Amino acid sequence: MTHFNHYQPTKLSFGPGNVSQVGHIVGKYGLRCLIVSEPIFDAVKPAYDRIFALLAEQGIEVTHFDGVVPNPPTTVVELGRQVGVEAGCNVVLAIGGGSSIDTAKIIAATMKVDTIDWVQWFANYDTPFGDIKALPAPTVPLIAIPTTSGTGSQVTHAAVITDEASHSKLTLFHPDFYPCEAIIDPELMLTLPPRMTAITGFDAFSHAFESYTGTKPSPLVDSLALEAIRLVVENLPAVVNDGSDIEGRCRLACADTLAGISLANGGAGAPHPLGEILGSKKTNLPHGLTLAVVYPAYVQLQWTKQPERYAKVAELFGAVGSVEEKAQSLAMHLVSFLKQIGLESNLTQVGVTEEDVTALEPAFCFNLPLTTGEEMKMILRASLV
Repeated sequence: MTHFNHYQPTKLSFGPGNVSQVGHIVGKYGLRCLIVSEPIFDAVKPAYDRIFALLAEQGIEVTHFDGVVPNPPTTVVELGRQVGVEAGCNVVLAIGGGSSIDTAKIIAATMKVDTIDWVQWFANYDTPFGDIKALPAPTVPLIAIPTTSGTGSQVTHAAVITDEASHSKLTLFHPDFYPCEAIIDPELMLTLPPRMTAITGFDAFSHAFESYTGTKPSPLVDSLALEAIRLVVENLPAVVNDGSDIEGRCRLACADTLAGISLANGGAGAPHPLGEILGSKKTNLPHGLTLAVVYPAYVQLQWTKQPERYAKVAELFGAVGSVEEKAQSLAMHLVSFLKQIGLESNLTQVGVTEEDVTALEPAFCFNLPLTTGEEMKMILRASLV
């Protein structure tokens, strides 16, 4: 008999135009709102102006922290937290991609503490499953509005933060990090440029794939992950080519959400620590791109461990033949897919050298359930070609 756990507490409002509900949703939790986002640029300013107006209509006082940066460091969390505390905010609204939502998660979780002991935070909240230690103080309610289709952060208990003391990207986990509610409006994603659409879309693929081939399979994870992979494979190339395709944007937003729920319950595999360690040293590389450039080598070197599952994914790319033939072909299909959406498929293509890889290798001193540290080094080296 199958045994599994599944948890998804975030209430979802999904659909084009659903951002119109933001004032009502935020107002249920508080009337002094800290908005957390990256700096606003011209293409997205109308959407932000509309959100501010909708909040004002409900009598919600807004304080805007727009200091989020990619690969957000601890100092950005500290700044945002200070802004929220000084303004007396009692609800947090994250708008943006994974960096904004992850930053907002930790801000919401620390606004009621005097100081943040980062050493303790990274030591105590570093595992996605198992025993859970209580947070130092209650969290402030968090609402999330994703503007990309990739990170799934609106439906996970994870937050990736860069520890400036060790110059490392680390992931914090806690059930209290789940947003109370998320508004997933594909209209907000229409302005996402083609390359960022591709990068975030492949991030969603990786979440679903690693959940499906991980150590916590379940009927729910399997079905959600496979559907997310199918949606990405069938829709990402067309949306990269035509970003105004609202139906395609809806399907990718659905894939992102399904993949995020899968990830929160199935967990990530080796590509994520590979990408995060690579991204911490090569901070000009977005997270989804660090995944793309290691994935073909990862799949090629790992498919023999789960040929049936790798074959099932390969079928979604059109693979035929025996289970072994389909599983072995997945790496080739991935390279072709990445080329189709305009992404690089190895480290050399993005300027990472053999010397860079040698410098990174000592970081892989840990073993994962399905991939050893030595195997991760092998994958990193194989990704150079």
